[in-house]
Amino acid sequence: METTARRGQNVGVRLHLKFRQPGRPARPVLAPEDADWIGRARQPFEANVVGTHVPVVFRQYARILHPAWSGPDDPVRWDEVAGSSGRTMHALARWESISRPPDGHRSPHLFVQAPRRGGLPPRQLASLCHLVANFTTTPDRCFIGVWEGYGWLPLSDLASARELRLEQRTFLVTEGPIAEAMSVGWRHPDGSFQPEPPTLLWPVDRAWFVASDPDLDSTYVGGSTSMIEALLATPGLEAWPIGSTDRVTFDSDTINGVPEGVGQPL
Repeated sequence: METTARRGQNVGVRLHLKFRQPGRPARPVLAPEDADWIGRARQPFEANVVGTHVPVVFRQYARILHPAWSGPDDPVRWDEVAGSSGRTMHALARWESISRPPDGHRSPHLFVQAPRRGGLPPRQLASLCHLVANFTTTPDRCFIGVWEGYGWLPLSDLASARELRLEQRTFLVTEGPIAEAMSVGWRHPDGSFQPEPPTLLWPVDRAWFVASDPDLDSTYVGGSTSMIEALLATPGLEAWPIGSTDRVTFDSDTINGVPEGVGQPL
């Protein structure tokens, strides 16, 4: 297991449980008509491709890069970091590769925190939700899923949600308007709310699918050609077109290479 922390956030609450805890309480599962199509259409977990996370039933796919940070509310784009590092930005670029300058290359340090894994920050998530709501007939009936391994879940309203059980991952899922994706999170003991990103998001009509992962610093989207084109043109979202068979592993950046000491997350 691993732990990560954000500013103003308790490290213990951010605990990532890599394996399901024995003896955990039983929960109701998502109805087969809502869940089975996802498992059938996803690629095997060990394939480590876009289709491992997003069902392979859509015309187009995109990768949204989670921003780095120069301050608490100051996102930094990957292409800016790649440019300052003398690296090449492209659809399969890896953060570890584009953020480390080649030997002998001097560059300004544009960020103080690397992109956060697990999902989009609130501002970028809001932009995405506003966009995809226009490309479904059921924007008021969407499924919002969160990976069950986050330690903050007992402090949230998701503890009694239904389960979506997929290969190597189980998610707690609620149903509601797409705007409720912005309400995922938990409360500190002082009553203040800490937002957290959903891991999965899709509408009842299956018009599109959004998937993040606790080990990834990008979010992947499948949908219609017109939706993906609109997504790629959305200000505030750094997105690239990608294919369902493109790899999402640490060594998928064949242009910039793999920096020494960088390996596959556990």
